[in-house]
Amino acid sequence: MKFWCTVIFIFVVALFAEEREWLSDALLGEPFTVRSLDAGVAPRYHATLVHYPFVSVNQAASAAGSDSASAGESRVSKASILYIHGFNDYFFQRELAQKMDSAGYSFYAIDLHKYGRSRREGETLGELRDISEYYPELDSAVAVIRRAEGDSAALVLMGHSTGGLIASLYAADRRNGAGIAAIVLNSPFFEMNYIWPVRRLAVPLLSAIGSRFPNVGIPRGKNINYDRSLLRNYDGEWMYDTLLKVPGSLPVDLGWIRAIHQGHERIQQGLHLVSPVLVMHSGCSFQDDDWSEEYTRCDAVLDVDHIREYGAHLGENVRLERIEGGLHDLVLSHEPARDNVYKTMFDFLDDSLTTHH
Repeated sequence: MKFWCTVIFIFVVALFAEEREWLSDALLGEPFTVRSLDAGVAPRYHATLVHYPFVSVNQAASAAGSDSASAGESRVSKASILYIHGFNDYFFQRELAQKMDSAGYSFYAIDLHKYGRSRREGETLGELRDISEYYPELDSAVAVIRRAEGDSAALVLMGHSTGGLIASLYAADRRNGAGIAAIVLNSPFFEMNYIWPVRRLAVPLLSAIGSRFPNVGIPRGKNINYDRSLLRNYDGEWMYDTLLKVPGSLPVDLGWIRAIHQGHERIQQGLHLVSPVLVMHSGCSFQDDDWSEEYTRCDAVLDVDHIREYGAHLGENVRLERIEGGLHDLVLSHEPARDNVYKTMFDFLDDSLTTHH
C-alpha cells in the first residue's frame, strides 16, 4: 500500500510539474507561453518552445459566462503547427500565430539552441556544426505537442529560410516524413546566393577546410536593406529585438559553412518525402548596396530560382507557389502579398489534411 501511495504521489507531482513548465512569454506577452527544452546527450542543447494556446469555443464561452458553452458547440484543432525560424532569427511573428489560430490550427514555434530565447551567456549566436544537432530538440518539441494535442492529431512542419532546410532534412531523416501530415516551406534556404564560381568552387573548398578548422571566422554582411524592408521605423511594418535578429547578418565560421553546404548537397540530390510539401517563394530576387523600392517587394536574401529548382525535387507531392510582391520572409510581406501567402497556405493545408484523414 505504501508503495502505491508513493507511485501515485510521484505521478501527481510530475503531472503538475508538467503544467507548471509553461510560463508567460516575456517577449510576446499574453497569451503566448513558453517552456524550455533540453535535448541531446553531449553537448546538451537548450531550446525554447513557444505556444499560442488554442482555445475551443466551449472554453471561450465558459470563460465569458456565455450559454453557448452548453449549446454543444466545439472548436477542434485541424492540426498542430510547429514553426522553425531561419538563420539570424527567432520567433516574433505574432500575426502568423494569430492567423493560424483563427483558421483553426494549434500553433507552436521553436527558438532553436543558440538563438533568440534559447541563447545562453557565452554561446555564439547561430553557431552550427551539423544540421542534425537540431533533431533532438525537434524530437522533444514534437513529443510535447503530441502529449498536448494527442497522438492522432495531425502535425504540420513549417520552416522559413534555414528553418525550411532544417525541416526538410529532419522530415527526411524521420522516415521521410511519415507521420507528418504536411510541410510548409517559406523561402527555404536550398542554395547559397552567390555567382556560379563561388557556389560550385569556393563554397565546397571552404566546406572542406571547415572540417579541419571549423572556428575560422568569415566577416559578416553589413547590408541592412532587408532589415529596412521589415522594420516599422524604416519601410516595414514590424518590430523585433535587433539583439536577437541582428541588422545585416551574423558572423559565421567555416564550421557553419560546412554544415549548411552538406545540407544543401542532400537537398540538391533530391529527397523522397512522403508528406505533401508546399514551397513558397517571392516573384523576384534583388540585392544592391543602395536602397531601392525593389527591397519592398522582392526576396533580398535568396535566389528564388534556386528555391524553385531544388524545391521541386523534395518528394512526389510538391506544390510550388510564386508570391508576387513577397519578401524573403513571406509572412512579413506588405499586403496584398501577405494575404496571398495565408490564402495559399490555408488552401494547401485544407487539401493536404483532407487527404491525410
